[in-house]
Amino acid sequence: MFALRGIAVSLAFFVLLYCLLSTLVAAAWRSLKWLRVTEQNLATLLFSLRVLPLLASVVITFAFVVPSFQLLEPRSIDEGTGTLPLVLGVCALLLIASGCFRVIAAQTTTSRLVARWLEGARPLPQGHTSQTLAFRARRQAPPLTLVGVRHPKVLVSESTVALLSPAELQIALKHELAHMRSRDNLKKLVFRFCPFPGMARLESAWSQAAELAADDAAVANLADAVDLAAALLKLSRLVPVEVPPACTVGFVTGSISARVARLLAWDKAGKTPSAQIQPWFVAPPILFALSCLVATYVPALALTHEVTEWLVR
Repeated sequence: MFALRGIAVSLAFFVLLYCLLSTLVAAAWRSLKWLRVTEQNLATLLFSLRVLPLLASVVITFAFVVPSFQLLEPRSIDEGTGTLPLVLGVCALLLIASGCFRVIAAQTTTSRLVARWLEGARPLPQGHTSQTLAFRARRQAPPLTLVGVRHPKVLVSESTVALLSPAELQIALKHELAHMRSRDNLKKLVFRFCPFPGMARLESAWSQAAELAADDAAVANLADAVDLAAALLKLSRLVPVEVPPACTVGFVTGSISARVARLLAWDKAGKTPSAQIQPWFVAPPILFALSCLVATYVPALALTHEVTEWLVR
């Protein structure tokens, strides 16, 4: 009974914290749009904010709730568990099961479609790097799509090869390879694992920022920008036979008009924002937080136990 009571209390705390943090994120994420940072940094910040409720809930539950229950809870067999922890525990299990189901469903659908698109596909002769990562699909695949999580590859349809010039095709492939380096398919799969109402706009904002970041990574000069804009306009006129599944990144994604206008106004000097986010910027706050955590860990366990006791009652 002690172990079951601990599991119920831990799951209840987890789901409450997850819902609270998710609500705060859904209400506050728009403030990031005012930051003057690169699109790559903005995409990273939006992704981090989107997965923060799940990560923080898991870490706090295992770092505080479980140890406080194990160390401070009396092992009395007479003490029961209230109805609220049991109900919240069931909700937590349903949330976890829903996330797992969404991930499996997305992976299954994606794998089935990609296997059909890859039938008869052959490497695209566009340089040594692209030969190993890009494939020319004979079947009616989407125009230009990054597929796969563990072993990603770029699929290019026959109509895309016929429609784009060599320079336009090469710069479009660079755009998709930028998505590959950022592991954007994996990030989309992570989104499927942590569902919460009201997160669709945040995920859409991340997708737009990721597209702009891939544009920036692919473009090195004004000629590249013009070629990428031309490729976007040409491929946006193609009507895909099948809508790409969730765990893929298509080339024609996001606001096409905004992307084209941004590319045509390309300015190398304007790509340097007034504020850059460097990894070492976060080192001092992290070290300070860890120091505070070590110094206050025991009192924090006692406080956590009081909160869980209130929850049980």
